[in-house]
Amino acid sequence: MAARENQGLQAALIVFVMLTIILIVTTYLFFSSYSEQREKAKAMAEQKSSADQAAQTALAEFDRIKTVIGAAQTDQIEAIEEAANKDLETHGEGLPDSEQNYRALVARLADQVRKSEAEKAELTAEAQALRDKLAANDLAAEDEVAQYKTKLDETAADLESERGKFGEDRGRLTQQMDAIRKQFESTQAQAEQESRTSGERIASLSKELGRSESLRIDLQNKEQREREASEYPDGKVTRVSQRSRLAWLDIGSADGLKTQTTFVVVGHDEGNPNRTEPKAKLEVIRLLDDHHSEARIVEDDLSDPIMPGDNVFSIVWEAGHREHFALAGLMDIDGDGEDDRERLRDLIALNGGVIDAEAGLDGGKTGELSIHTKYLVEGERPQSEGGNVQGWTDLRGEADRLGVRTIGLAEFLRYMGYEREQSAVNLGKFADPSDFRPRLPNGVQRVMPGSETPRDLRKPRGAVREVPY
Repeated sequence: MAARENQGLQAALIVFVMLTIILIVTTYLFFSSYSEQREKAKAMAEQKSSADQAAQTALAEFDRIKTVIGAAQTDQIEAIEEAANKDLETHGEGLPDSEQNYRALVARLADQVRKSEAEKAELTAEAQALRDKLAANDLAAEDEVAQYKTKLDETAADLESERGKFGEDRGRLTQQMDAIRKQFESTQAQAEQESRTSGERIASLSKELGRSESLRIDLQNKEQREREASEYPDGKVTRVSQRSRLAWLDIGSADGLKTQTTFVVVGHDEGNPNRTEPKAKLEVIRLLDDHHSEARIVEDDLSDPIMPGDNVFSIVWEAGHREHFALAGLMDIDGDGEDDRERLRDLIALNGGVIDAEAGLDGGKTGELSIHTKYLVEGERPQSEGGNVQGWTDLRGEADRLGVRTIGLAEFLRYMGYEREQSAVNLGKFADPSDFRPRLPNGVQRVMPGSETPRDLRKPRGAVREVPY
């Protein structure tokens, strides 16, 4: 650190010496220029003095001319011209314009005085020439003085400008030195900050590694629990009435069951609905007691009727436990191309489920997935012109990272026992196999011999509460 400070002092000393040398050279150049201009000004003053002396001589001669022509020494040129004009007007009547002068006047007045008048005119002409010359000399002298004065002003302005430039250069150099010093201090502080940040980052990565390992263990335990749980049904069918379209289950209010919870039905020898096609779908309409409930048959298959002892499963309900889900994409339940997300939320809530996270069509994402999230329900992927896919992508990435299973919307609705009311049948990858099952003619009911419920256990059809979605 001391070596760096010595290097900084040496650099500052070198810069200071260079600035001093530049200042000395600049001062010498300015002084030389000033001396030269002072000599020029002195020469100009001497020239002006000579011109002034010549002017005085000319004035003296002009005064003598005044005396010769009979004018007073104090008379001005205008007065002399006025007197001459009066003489011409008085004594030169009839003279042409080209002869309006004393010579022509004298010639006309008398030949005897022609010679004297001629001499007088000559002297008058010489006097005029001298006056013109004097005026010209004065103008030239004034122009020359003005030129020298202009040059002197320019020299002074240049000197002041150079002084200003020097001050600006000095200020700029000072600012540069301050900037270099601040940059050095900033770089040093940044290096120290990066060192601290690197340490914090290493500690953060170590913690993240520990969390990842803990998450991996939790995921393994969760998968094991789910595998074990999926092998056991949520309940069994105790009785069936095909005529009343009712079935009775061996689960009730003490198991945490709620009305409108939906179940799928598989055979009594089937242990997992994921490995077989459900034979029917039920919806709980009444809780009879702690461990008995009544459900209406939402959908069934005449070729594989519901029988007492059949197992029932619910993807969102488990005795004493609430299942967690996430939603992503366009949730089109009825095939009309519109998002039915609110209906799907209500359906999950009615079945006791919880929504942990959602990815909307606008690209936004709400909530977070966890290892307790059972399924990521995928609807139709948002299109670039109709929605943003960022939330979809982020939620799928989290599902892959946490090991959350992905299930299509049609499969999710089928396992929940939801009866889709739609007039259109989807084709392609979003098709629902249940849309292609054979349907019975109107008015024909599926009644199986031996499955009729005793009369004292059956409820009138009017007592069944239909819940529209």
